[in-house]
Amino acid sequence: MKYTVLIGERTYEINPDANHTVEINGEPHRVDFRNIEGSAFYSILIDNRSWQALVKREGDEYRISIDGEMYVVNVQDERTRKIQKGLSKGAAASGEFALKAPMPGLVRSVPVQVGQEVPQGQGLIILEAMKMENELRAPRAGTIKEVRVKPGDAVELGQTLVVML
Repeated sequence: MKYTVLIGERTYEINPDANHTVEINGEPHRVDFRNIEGSAFYSILIDNRSWQALVKREGDEYRISIDGEMYVVNVQDERTRKIQKGLSKGAAASGEFALKAPMPGLVRSVPVQVGQEVPQGQGLIILEAMKMENELRAPRAGTIKEVRVKPGDAVELGQTLVVML
């Protein structure tokens, strides 16, 4: 599975392969990444260059400290990135926005309610599809106007789930 990694303003396409080989933006590299005795420290070896890193994970975001430099790294797998990209299309900066199901699935959770103010990126719906749970997030800040589904509901592709103002 491919991953998209964002570090600051730079984007990298990562494609792990067998035998410790990883393609980074189409270029193969030999990589070894190991945890040091169950701690937050990792030993990283890339093309025979070695580093030690302190890694803290929060969802899709990692805070990585290497040689005193802090890097904020966002990682998304290919599937999640496509879902988020599809959800963000058509989300105007203001006005009404309808969050629609990007695939058929089963609503697992609705962590928002009518009248709630939500920041951009907040989870609005947890949708299960193909035995995986997908968090559908707010493409912009706004107020929840309508919640049209509840946990346990089966939804179809394109069905409106939440309406935001």
